[in-house]
Amino acid sequence: MNTALWKYKFFGLLAAGLIAGGCRGIPRSRSIILTATEDVCKKSVEVHLVGVNRSEKEQWEQVSMTEYWQPKNQLRDSAKEYTHVFHFGQEPCEKTLGKKDPIQKVWKKKRKAEYLFILADLPGVFPDMVGNADARRLQLPAPNSTCWKVLETEIRLEIDSSKIVSLTVPKAECQ
Repeated sequence: MNTALWKYKFFGLLAAGLIAGGCRGIPRSRSIILTATEDVCKKSVEVHLVGVNRSEKEQWEQVSMTEYWQPKNQLRDSAKEYTHVFHFGQEPCEKTLGKKDPIQKVWKKKRKAEYLFILADLPGVFPDMVGNADARRLQLPAPNSTCWKVLETEIRLEIDSSKIVSLTVPKAECQ
C-alpha cells in the first residue's frame, strides 16, 4: 500500500479516536470583555481580574469585599503582580483584556491559575458574603481552562450597579 494512503488512514483513525474519546481540547487563553451598564460606566468603579491558583482559592472566596477595597489592604496590595485593573468613570463602557496580554501569561505560567476572580468596587453598601454570593465578587474558571467550550474565544462579562454576571457560561461539569 502506498505511503499517502497509510497517512490518510492513520490520521482518519486518530481523528475518530479523539472525537470518540471526548477530546477536551488544548487549554488556550481567551479574551475577557467586560461591559458596564450606563449606571456603572459613568461612575468611578474599579474592577480587578485576579488569577488564582488552587491553594489560594479559599482565601479569595472568603475575603471580605468591604475590607478588600479599603486603602492599604494587604491581600490586594500583595496581588498587584497578578491583577489586571479596569477603571470605569468615563467611556468606553466596554473594556477588553486580550488573550495575548502579558498578565494572561503570568496567570498561566507563573501562577498556575485555575480560577479567575472578578472583584468590583461597586457603589453602595453590600453585605459581605462568601464566594459568588457577594455581588461584588465573581469566581470563574481561568481563561485558559478546559472548562470553557473549545470554540469559545472570549469570556463576556457584564457589570451593573448591583452585580457582576458572566454572559459566557463554563461547561456544566465545571459549575
